[in-house]
Parts: sequence; C-alpha cells; structure tokens
Amino acid sequence: MSIHPRTLLAGLLASAALLPAAAQAQNTDDNAVESAEDAFGTSTGHETIGVYDEGNVRGFSPGNAGNYRLEGLYFDIQGGMGNRVLDGSTIRVGPAAQGYAFPAPTGIVDLQLKKAGDKLAVSPFVSADSFGSATLEMDAQIPLAGKELAVTAGFGLYNNEYANGGGSKAYSVGVVPRWRPAKGVELLAFFNRQQFSDETAQQLYVPTGNFLPPRIERDRYPGPDWATNSSHSDTWGLTGHAHLGNWTLRGGLFHSAYDGDPGHSNIVLINPDSSTDRLIFANPGNHSASWSGELRLSRRFADGPRQHLITGSIRGRSIDATYGGGDSRIIGSAPLNAPLQVPRPTFTFGPQTGDETRQLSGALGYSLAWKGIGELTLGLQRTHYVKRVANPGVLVTSGTSNVTLPSASAALNLAKGLTAYGSFVRGLEDAGSAPGYAANAYQVLPAIRTKQYDVGLRWSPVNDTTLIAGYFWIAKPFIDIDQAGRFGLLGDETHQGFEFSITSNVTKDLRVVAGGVYLDPSVKAAPSIAQPVGKRPVNQMKFRSRFNVNWTLPFARALTLDAYVNHDDGVFANVDNSLFAPGSTRIGMGARYKFKLGGKPVTARVTLFNIFNAYEVIPVASGVYSYNTRRNVQAWLAMDL
Repeated sequence: MSIHPRTLLAGLLASAALLPAAAQAQNTDDNAVESAEDAFGTSTGHETIGVYDEGNVRGFSPGNAGNYRLEGLYFDIQGGMGNRVLDGSTIRVGPAAQGYAFPAPTGIVDLQLKKAGDKLAVSPFVSADSFGSATLEMDAQIPLAGKELAVTAGFGLYNNEYANGGGSKAYSVGVVPRWRPAKGVELLAFFNRQQFSDETAQQLYVPTGNFLPPRIERDRYPGPDWATNSSHSDTWGLTGHAHLGNWTLRGGLFHSAYDGDPGHSNIVLINPDSSTDRLIFANPGNHSASWSGELRLSRRFADGPRQHLITGSIRGRSIDATYGGGDSRIIGSAPLNAPLQVPRPTFTFGPQTGDETRQLSGALGYSLAWKGIGELTLGLQRTHYVKRVANPGVLVTSGTSNVTLPSASAALNLAKGLTAYGSFVRGLEDAGSAPGYAANAYQVLPAIRTKQYDVGLRWSPVNDTTLIAGYFWIAKPFIDIDQAGRFGLLGDETHQGFEFSITSNVTKDLRVVAGGVYLDPSVKAAPSIAQPVGKRPVNQMKFRSRFNVNWTLPFARALTLDAYVNHDDGVFANVDNSLFAPGSTRIGMGARYKFKLGGKPVTARVTLFNIFNAYEVIPVASGVYSYNTRRNVQAWLAMDL
C-alpha cells in the first residue's frame, strides 16, 4: 500500500497532544557532522558522512570481510539491521582503532545499539523524496522500573522508489530491552526484523565488447515488472558487561539470518550499436544464518601513572548457507533506455549448494596507558577455521586453517595536542560471495590472509579542532571475475596511501568535517591466470574526498544550513585496465529548522543532493556497470514527543 507523506504527517500531528512530554531528544538532534570525531565514517540516525563506509575502507570492504563489532564485541551479520535497534556506527581506522581490542585489517565497523533512558520519549519520523518514496517510523523509549529496566521499541513502514526507477515495499520492527540489575552491570537484548516485498531487481549493464556503456538514462527501470525479489532478515541477541572492581566481564551471543524468496537478477547486455539483449537470471531462493559471539575478561592494574590491562577473549561463529541452483533466459531485445515487458518464461531450477563455515578464536591482549606518555596495545589470536562446501553432483569439499594472528599498536604523545600513532595487524577474513551475475553465483569464497601497517599523526592545535594525517599499507588476495565468468582469487592486491581528516568548530556556530584518501592500489596476477591482468584493480580510485559543513545562523539560531562536496576520481573498469571510467564531483546543500510544537521539539530538514546532476558510470566488477544517483530532493520531519 502506498503511503502518502501528508497522510503520515497529519496522523502524527493529531497524536502529538495525546503523548507525554519527552525527557530527551532521540531524532531531533541527529546530526552526523556534529557527532563525527573524524572524517573517516560516522552514521547517526538517518545521516551518514565520511570518506569510508562499511563497503569501502582503504579500498576494501570491512563488511564483506566480516569485520563487524556490536557494542565492541565480535558479530557476524547475515541479515540487514537498521534504525530500529541501531543508534549509529563508527568506522574505526587510524587513531580511532588505537587501543581497540583485537583489531582487524581494513578497519572495524563498530555498531552501537539504542539504549533507552529512564524517562518516556516517543519519536515519530516521516520523510519523502523526489523519486516518490515515503517513510514512516515510530520509536519509543519506555521506562519499566525506574533506572533499572527500560526498553526501546519501534517500527518503520517504507514505500521505496529507487534511483534506478524501481521500488519496493518494506517494513522493520525492533526492540532493545535494557536491564541494570546492579551498579556497573548492564544487559541489553535486541530483536530486529526487516522485510522487503516486490523489490525490483537492480539492473546491471554488461557491454558485449571492450567498451563502456553509452550514457544511461537514470531513474528509468528497464523491466520486466515480474523480475522482483522478496526477502526478510531476523537478527537478535544478548550482550552485556559487568564492572567488578578491577575486573570487567563482557559478553555477547548473536543470531542473524537472511531468507531470500525465489528471485531475479536483471542484466542488460549492451551491443556495440547500443542495442541491448535482456538477460534474466532467476534463482530458487537462498538462505544464510549464523551464530556468533564473544566472551571477554579483563583485569586492570594501577601502577602510579601507568595503567595495565590484560584481556582474554574467546570468540566464534557458525554459518550455514544455501545458494545456487539458478537458471537464466534471454527474454528479448530493446533499445538501451527502453523498458521491456514480456511474459515470464519458465525457468528450470537445479539443486543448490550447501556451505558451512566454522571459526573459533582465542585471544590474549595487553594494553599499557602511561599518563602523559602514550599507550601500547599488543594482541595475539589463534584461529581455527573450517569451511565445507557441498556442490551438486560432486563430493563435499572442505578446508581447514589454523593461523596465529598478531597485532600491535602504539600512540606516543610528542607534544601538547600532538600524538604519533602506528599499528600492525594480521587477519583472516571472509572474502564474501560471488555476485548474482557470476557463473558461480552466490558461492561463498574461502577465507583469505591479510595484513596491514599504518602510521600517522593526530594534532589538536586548539580546542575543538583535530587534524589527522596517516600512511597505510595493506595486502590481500586480488578478487574479481575471470574470463569464464567466475568470481574468485586472481592474484595479490596491495593498497598503500595517505589519508587525512579535519574536524573543526571554526566558530561556535560553524563546524567543518573534511577528509580524503590518496590511494595507490596495485595488482600482481597469479601466473596461472589466462587473461591479461593490469596493474590496477577494478573500481579503485586514486583520490576520494569528502567535505561537510554546518552553519547555525547567529541571527536565527533555529536554522542550520549545511553543504557537502564529494569527489571520486575515475577508475579502471576492467581487469586488463584497457577501459577507464571517469569519476565525478557531487555537490549538495540543505537546511534544518528546529521549532516547538505544543512545547515538544521538532526538526524539519530538506536536502538537495547532486545539485548539478553529475553523471558517473560505476564499475561494480570487471565489465559490469551501474551508475550514480541523479539530482534529487529529500525532506523529513523528526519529532520527540
């Protein structure tokens, strides 16, 4: 059912008088620019900024690598999570990873749960955009027993219209009970469910020769209408900590599951004359579920100006996945930007692949914090990793890895406000799974060995201003699609580069968050690879920058103006580096206005994205393309009632 934003707003305003006054803001104060401690990646509420995100840190994906933490604890996520249970996330690289227990190469995606306060607050949120999307969310924090027991709960309804012309219907529900049975003890449980229905399959463009796609008309879904997907994900768990004098016990146990109904991938094959053949890949559905968690015990020792911390940890995960068995059909031909509507052909599904991953790690860490001098963190992990794959028609294959993973980081105070930092990390990471358009679609790739070095400086010349400049070097296997259409390991990939961040309250009303990364990625192909492999990996830009500014008008303090400038360099578009896709610079601006409605805080916000409608074709793999989002407007209204 379509949700009209005016209908949502009218209902919310009518209910405002029936609700008690809020004790604290939940939605109305969300502002990623104000919250960011650096420019490397911050998400809070409905806003996200930063040079990096869970899909790209220093040119790699910490999300695909399994480098998630929930409340600082090891967490394997299979299904999606959203604003119902999450308060935000932080990308931990550089100084933000210093002192972090048992880090991982390419950074950590640190997720934070919503934690209810001890007073009632209800926070509705409505939004709409120029694509036609409409959203209604309602969250509440409810005290049940004073400061001891409280719960956060909420739901979201979504009528999504996507930038590619497609859409979906979705909903989400979530709940986070918080229990504080004694001083220094806190337990958090959570449950989150997301469901997407009739989601149109994103179109991917695959030229049949060595050329880039012609300019694609954005916001136009090429069809067919029946090529949709439906899915749901459930994630739940329990986490908590207990501070017992010099001892701290932390633990978490999590379950995450994703179920995809029979669905489709929408492939547009582009011929040299710009005509297209339309390929639909259908699959009988796929499923993945995991258990993960960590138990961590720490003991602190005071020694004058020195604080010693010894930490022991056991963490693990168990993943079961089923995928594959799909079939494909050419359903017709059409001009590049024309929709194609034809009846759904008969697809013949085959048996599916079963995949099991088991991983158990024990770790021991030592940290030294020396007042006025700096800090040192050493860690050692021993990991036992087992993968079993049952492909149709062949014997079950399995592999076992037992690896020792050291890590070390240090920060040294050079002068007042000036700190030097450095780290070394070895890792064993997931390599993700093959995309739906690959010949080995959805196959889970084996774990890979990784390593990373970084060094840098963090300088705070004045209050409320921090500058970070660092160098990093990362080595991983090179993963892409080969001439046979299979997605897998093709050699070795090294990323080295420089990153910088500036966060500053230039005045009490003007805040700037800016950062960038200069990346020198390189590939060394394995001798057994038949196809030519260029020096540069696919879709790895040399320079990427983000600039964000907030200005609260001194003569109208209820009004805050903001703007951003995002730049991405061009990238090589195929494995042999014979094609280069230009980059783009996108500029946007917005405003937020805070006011009271019946004595309750309300924030109205409007944002114009990609003002000059910059166009960019994006290689998502070698010879496979998507495109960026065109100019659009989003408006939302957040209330704390």
